[in-house]
Amino acid sequence: MVTGALGLMLLVSEDAAASPPAGEVEAHEFTRLSVPIPEGMIVNGGGPPPTPTADPEYVYVNMDGTNIICNGNDDAVANSSWIACQYGFSGNYPSWGGTAAQRQSIMDATKQDWAPFNVVVTESRPVSGTYTMCLTGPANHPFGNGVLGIAPLDCNDQMPSNVVFAFHSASQLGQFGANTQATTISQEVAHAYGLEHVSSSSDIMNPYNQGGNPSFTDTCITLVSGQGQPIQCNPQHQQFCSAGQQNSYQELLGMFGANDPDTEAPNVVVSYPYDGDTFEIGASFTITCEANDNQDLASVQLWIDGAQMGGTKAAPPFAWEVTNIPEGSYEIYCIAADEWDNSAMSPVIGILVEQGGMPGDGGADSGGDSGGDSGSDSGGESGGEDSGGLPPGFGLDDSDSGCACASDGLPTRAPALMLLTLLGLPLLRRRQ
Repeated sequence: MVTGALGLMLLVSEDAAASPPAGEVEAHEFTRLSVPIPEGMIVNGGGPPPTPTADPEYVYVNMDGTNIICNGNDDAVANSSWIACQYGFSGNYPSWGGTAAQRQSIMDATKQDWAPFNVVVTESRPVSGTYTMCLTGPANHPFGNGVLGIAPLDCNDQMPSNVVFAFHSASQLGQFGANTQATTISQEVAHAYGLEHVSSSSDIMNPYNQGGNPSFTDTCITLVSGQGQPIQCNPQHQQFCSAGQQNSYQELLGMFGANDPDTEAPNVVVSYPYDGDTFEIGASFTITCEANDNQDLASVQLWIDGAQMGGTKAAPPFAWEVTNIPEGSYEIYCIAADEWDNSAMSPVIGILVEQGGMPGDGGADSGGDSGGDSGSDSGGESGGEDSGGLPPGFGLDDSDSGCACASDGLPTRAPALMLLTLLGLPLLRRRQ
């Protein structure tokens, strides 16, 4: 009979915990509670681990929360978690909170953990394929204050779309720093690939919270059973080590292959307007960029006169609508980045906005009608986004009349264009 288990990271005070291994004096212990996964949930019947492919494995660190449903299975794509439903904390899962910089510190530390392997750690939900999702936030779970996370212990990655949990939040950064929270995330994700706890403090799978910055180490380490439950994934571990040991690094390498760093930057151009185009004062049109990457494109940004304008887009169309353009000359370019942080800037194009200017091919009508139409669209599409520093008297108001344009006081050079951003979704792939 093929079974799996739940990997539970349980934080217990030293007084209540079993003694740590010799030479390790720690204040806290993490232990795992093993619970068999129903046989009907096993996908490949306990077969060998998946063969590495050229496509990377995707780990989605969801720090924004979601609504967890119960469909009797683990399905990250559908936000269905067997664990959450089994233990009564389905429904609205809270966000991690925090600032963009705080979130980035968690993501950077987690990416460092997985850097040796062909695994992409992302904060954007993939739009296709299967992936492992780690919901990271302060859930109202039934396990007590000492529990830092829970995950299915999925021997040989038999379930391709697990949902795991890290019960952390931005408010805990003083107690659990970025490296510690990343270790929780990485350990829970690794449980979903069949890795269990080991005795060495240098390995991410160690059951003791010792701070520092552990990694998946390339050595055979003694396995640690928890809560009186036996080791669950012995056949997986014995591919690389003797009985009762685990080599975390080699097991992940065997599943996903080595990381072949992508050093090639994306290609990106401004496809409209064209260099040298002129426009009538008050014209409206859409700036578009085209971008592609040899592997995985992550984002495209629009820059005007050296400042980013509008939102960062993760999927095409890479388009930004500009309305009611003040008089002046403008330099426009786009910057594209991939999942490996390679970036490229498009060639700069210049446009001129002046009295009597003629829109280029594809430009919108100038003047009142265009400004009014864009004004009505602004509330729905941009969600009240900043106008980008337009001078007084230009832009959009909230009245039914649309454009709130002034008839005089035009500067000779406007500091920016008004942008209406369109939401984009990430374009990512994952190993099937």
